[in-house]
Amino acid sequence: MHASTSVQTPALRSVGNIVTGDDVQTQVIINCGALPCLLALLSSNKDGIRKEACWTISNITAGNSSQIQAVIEANIVPPLIHLLQNGDLKTRKEACWAISNATSGGLQKPEQIRYLVSQGCIRPLCDLLACPDNKIIQVALDGLENILKVGDLDKQASGGPEAINRYALFIEECGGMEKIHECQNNANEEIYMKAYNIIEKYFSDEDEGADEMGQAGQNGGTFGFGTNGGAAGGQTGAFNFANGADSMDM
Repeated sequence: MHASTSVQTPALRSVGNIVTGDDVQTQVIINCGALPCLLALLSSNKDGIRKEACWTISNITAGNSSQIQAVIEANIVPPLIHLLQNGDLKTRKEACWAISNATSGGLQKPEQIRYLVSQGCIRPLCDLLACPDNKIIQVALDGLENILKVGDLDKQASGGPEAINRYALFIEECGGMEKIHECQNNANEEIYMKAYNIIEKYFSDEDEGADEMGQAGQNGGTFGFGTNGGAAGGQTGAFNFANGADSMDM
């Protein structure tokens, strides 16, 4: 990899534009050995390069499950989650796309989501629910919903009346359930409905327990949407074009 950021910058933008294409074009980039370079660029001392690397990775994780697996095997996820938690807001937004897209394997590839959770993705996704960008709130909710689906799968597999959705518990413990509740006050109808459906499907039992402690759930029958079935699907194939026209912040 070239040492000069003045060379890295246009090269990274070119690669990033290619992976906004189809899976075949993305695979060509992977086959050319781009993932180790992207891993290194996540540690660049230039904010703009770190952000652009996250954007490029987000469009790779929007590909098929084998391409998501290639990102995992390249050890990109740990530094990506570090930036999701600790980067500047622009970089955190791009990292959010990358992690949320990586959850798109969903119930077909639950081991990928289990790995993402093991690396600590839940807390920073929950933290971004309080950001002022509605699109990022939606992307974070999509990722959390995909994680909760796998938590529910594991709950059913463990069986027994005492089985719990461990990922719902993780979200609750890091303050995420309250943030999802707050999303029900969002003026954006898609965010409002997605948050409502997540609370109804995955946290209604917790709300009932909270009632006993004098902490009544905020959605106790106040919404007129009869079923849980309207929960939107995951982030499958959700290419992130948002950064495509931006200039790099150096």
